[in-house]
Amino acid sequence: MKAKLTFLLVPALAAALQLGPTLRAQTPVDKPARQFQMERRARWASLNDEERSKLKAAHQKAMADPAVRAARDRLRQARREFREVMRPALLKADPSVQPILEKMRPERPGRD
Repeated sequence: MKAKLTFLLVPALAAALQLGPTLRAQTPVDKPARQFQMERRARWASLNDEERSKLKAAHQKAMADPAVRAARDRLRQARREFREVMRPALLKADPSVQPILEKMRPERPGRD
């Protein structure tokens, strides 16, 4: 009886030890920005063609508003200023990230 219990218990314990971490593992979570983009695409896809065209037309009209254009220009400028401050701060914090930043920089034609 004791031998049968050992023959059943040892393989069951080994299987539990091997499968345990897999069963408890969580799926990797995407970056919040990526998740936001995916949610936005899903919401856009949930609209019918008429709703999409109506929203596009309203967006184009809103973009013609000088106040909206000015706000968008301020947003672009703020992003540019942030990048101009953030990059040197990253390099100051850890100069070894220079090659990583260069690798992430987009290729632009005409840039030296």
